[in-house]
Amino acid sequence: MSTQAKISELKNRLSHYLGRVRRGESILVLDRDRVIARIDPAGAETRTDDQDWLAELERRGTVRPAAAPLPRDWLASRPKVGADLLRALLEERNEGR
Repeated sequence: MSTQAKISELKNRLSHYLGRVRRGESILVLDRDRVIARIDPAGAETRTDDQDWLAELERRGTVRPAAAPLPRDWLASRPKVGADLLRALLEERNEGR
């Protein structure tokens, strides 16, 4: 199981939380109640820890499992855009927007 700590709490009690990490615990670092980082023991078995961490995020509703796997060519495909985005950005910048 992972312990959660807000940034301010982690800064104020860093030695305490590092002691927990030394004993094998993982610490989830929160910024405004949103997980932004995880502190794990060095050299720990990460595969199981990652699965536990993901299960915890799913339980809390932060992430959800994929409904279906992505197609093999998903990364290779590019969106079809009918506008010149760079030109539009430069025009906005020149107009002071």
